[in-house]
Amino acid sequence: MRVMSDHDRPEPIDEVADDGHPRVSHLRHTLARRLRTHRMHQHMTASALAQTVGISKAMLSKIESAERMPSVPVLLALAEGLGIELSDLFGGPAASMEPELVSRGQEPVLPGGDLHDGVQLTLLGSMELPGMQIRLLRMLAAPGCRFPKPVQFDGFWIDHVIHGELIMQIGERRYHLRPGDSLTYRGEVPHEMVDLPAGPLEVLAVEGWLTSTGMNPGQLGKGTRGIP
Repeated sequence: MRVMSDHDRPEPIDEVADDGHPRVSHLRHTLARRLRTHRMHQHMTASALAQTVGISKAMLSKIESAERMPSVPVLLALAEGLGIELSDLFGGPAASMEPELVSRGQEPVLPGGDLHDGVQLTLLGSMELPGMQIRLLRMLAAPGCRFPKPVQFDGFWIDHVIHGELIMQIGERRYHLRPGDSLTYRGEVPHEMVDLPAGPLEVLAVEGWLTSTGMNPGQLGKGTRGIP
C-alpha cells in the first residue's frame, strides 16, 4: 500500500465550496439581520460603517441582504466598527440588548425610498425578535406629497393618525382615517394611500416584517415593504 506524502495531499481551501449549503445560508442570514440591527441601534448609516470598515457601500449592502458572506478580517472590522464583539453578530436576538432611549429631537431621519419630497420619516425605536424586525416610525407629510403605488411585504402595519386625514386602500376596501383613528393590517394585502393629504399629516406607525427571507429593509416597491 502506497503511503500519501505531504506533496500528494490537496491544498486547503479557504473559501466555502458550496455556498448553497443550508448551514452557510443560515449564517449569512443571521449575520445580515444582526448587522443591520446593531447598525440601526447605533444610528449609523451604511455609508459611514462601510467607510469605517474600509469596504464599499455596495459590498456592505450585499452583506446586509445576505447575498455575500464576508471574510474573517472584514467580520472583525465590522464588529470593531460597531464597537461590539464578533460573537454579537451571530448571537441571540437583539431583544437582549440594553434598553435604548431616543430623546426628542434626536430621532434619526430615514431615507424615504420612493416617497417624494414633502415626506419626512423618523425612526423612534426598533427591536429584533426571532424571525421578525419591528420599528416605531413617525411620518410627517406635507400637502401634495406623493406615495408609492400598492405595495406588499411579509409583515404588518399599525397606523395611528395624530394630525390630519388620509384615505388608505387595503385590498378592495377604503378607510378614511382622522385624528385619533388607528388602522391595523397585514402587509401581504396590497395597500396604498389613495388620496393626497389636504393639509399637514402626522402618523405614528408600528411596522413589523419577517426577516427569515433575508429581505432588505431598505427596499420599496411591489413585493417588498412599503411606507403607507
